[in-house]
Amino acid sequence: MSSECTVELERIAHGGEAIGRWQGKVVFVPYAIPGERVRVRIAEEKRSYARAELLEVLDASPDRVEAPCPYFGRCGGCQWQHVSYQRQLDLRLEVVTDSLRRLGHVAEPPVAGIVPSDDAWLYRNNVQLHTTGEGQLGFVTIDGRTVMPIAKCLIAHELLDDMYASLDFAWRDLERLTLRAGASTGEQLVLLETRGEEAPELEIDLPISFVHMSGEGKLTPLVGEPHIYELVGERSYRISAPSFFQVNTAQAANLVEVVREFCALQGGERVLDLYCGVGTLSLALAERAAEVVGVESSPWSAADADVNGADVPSFSVLEGMAEEVLPRLEGPFQVLVVDPPRNGCGRAVLDGIVDLAPQRLVYVSCDPATLARDTAYLAERGLQLESMVAVDMFPQTAHVETVAAFSTQRSAFSIQQVTSDA
Repeated sequence: MSSECTVELERIAHGGEAIGRWQGKVVFVPYAIPGERVRVRIAEEKRSYARAELLEVLDASPDRVEAPCPYFGRCGGCQWQHVSYQRQLDLRLEVVTDSLRRLGHVAEPPVAGIVPSDDAWLYRNNVQLHTTGEGQLGFVTIDGRTVMPIAKCLIAHELLDDMYASLDFAWRDLERLTLRAGASTGEQLVLLETRGEEAPELEIDLPISFVHMSGEGKLTPLVGEPHIYELVGERSYRISAPSFFQVNTAQAANLVEVVREFCALQGGERVLDLYCGVGTLSLALAERAAEVVGVESSPWSAADADVNGADVPSFSVLEGMAEEVLPRLEGPFQVLVVDPPRNGCGRAVLDGIVDLAPQRLVYVSCDPATLARDTAYLAERGLQLESMVAVDMFPQTAHVETVAAFSTQRSAFSIQQVTSDA
């Protein structure tokens, strides 16, 4: 029989749950805020920790707000709609500094602040939908398995909402559907991913591109072009249906500015950009560098980056896994930029970075825990964390983007123009 108890919540955990103590164990409570006193039901108990279900908020935080989404608490997309936006910024910084202390062994994390998002709602330029057993579209719930149909997502850009409202699918072979939009251009695209090879037959009277990806990974345009274009600053980027691009277009521009500040280019440097995607960071840096080489494993993203940089003679793209390309590169590269997936760089890539002996390394991360792990390893190899800024790419969620600067020698990084202490 599950236990009910009262818990005083003390801090926030990576992943967004509040943390308290129960019978000498750490207990994780979702949808709560540090500083609150809550009544919970213990749902899972392990040797050193427990997970609880929130039953009642006895003493509420002044930062608690009413979540506007009717699916909040069931949909797995958002974790912090019950928290005021300013407190969300504070909590992100707490997560980052705690991860660096515990996992990165950094006694005083040099986190300078956070760049807030101008739009805390309706910002996502792409969303992924799955199908229920009846073929309806929806989002994955908090259990990670169930798919729940929804009428509207409050963090999705209005262009995506328009697309979602216009779609009528009842196709059992559909595994996943991705909606993409150019927030600055108005272009719209639907990517249909199926288990089999057969493409659907469509009846479309909308100015939207439709692209099919088969179970074997074959990409076939069905209607329109297999890509959209988006603007970041004054540069246009082609983004193919499966290519990675930051989900928050406005914040992508701020992210670029932070990276440029940290790179501190003087005009004569060679820059290596690992996990370069469609070239968002590479091309912004190419304006101030002698040469920029991008490395990207996705063939679609690499092709996009090649197209996007066609007018920049100092930019080139190498397609391949970072750990495989690195040993073949000839230095020197004075500045190295990485923007790896959520699981971080890993030791093979970090060793390759150290072997190239850059003067500066700028590490863009979407996961504080893996960044902290890589920070500890880089410190062992002689690259020290000097400065760091968070960028809020994902309002209403517990995710946080960071930009960290490492160097083999002490140097100053000016970030005052783009950061806001939370």
